[in-house]
Amino acid sequence: MAADNTSAFNCRYAVAAGPPRWSVHAYGLAVDVNPVENPYLDGGRVLPAGGARYVDRSRYQPGMAVAGGVLVQAFAAIGWRWGGRWASPDYQHFSATGG
Repeated sequence: MAADNTSAFNCRYAVAAGPPRWSVHAYGLAVDVNPVENPYLDGGRVLPAGGARYVDRSRYQPGMAVAGGVLVQAFAAIGWRWGGRWASPDYQHFSATGG
């Protein structure tokens, strides 16, 4: 994430509570876009750390996924959901399953 690489298939476990289970990335059903500009907020942590300057989503900067923005709309048009709407936002995450 720190290298700001957009990624899709990644055979790894989900970042979630409970027993280990495969991430939707392991099935090719999720894409993480511009992780620095679209960080994952986990409680008080910002991942990657370089994404801290992008936490304020009201100050749009190039590469950011925002509600109503072209990136979010493009994925919505094919039925994919955005992690930026979660209680602990994952702004980089788009998936076919919503998870």
